[in-house]
Amino acid sequence: MSQVAAKKRIIVRNERIKVTAHFHEQGSVLRGDAEGFADGFEIEISLEADAPEDQMRELLRLAHRMCFTEKALTGGMPLTARHFLNGKVIDG
Repeated sequence: MSQVAAKKRIIVRNERIKVTAHFHEQGSVLRGDAEGFADGFEIEISLEADAPEDQMRELLRLAHRMCFTEKALTGGMPLTARHFLNGKVIDG
């Protein structure tokens, strides 16, 4: 948010961002069928600024569009996992 505000030359004060994640698990670790699920995320942004509300709406819209984490969570992106045991590569 602050990077976008700086590029738009908007001064933002008292910026606070709260992210709440909702997860659940099902299955059993002992049976080997346990799974974890991300059910959703909530983002709450609170800030102060002297800029007009329409400029602030545009700032918020751009901040969401430029957020790498938000993009990773909402868009399908490739994931590569490698595993090492005692310095040796093992299959997962």
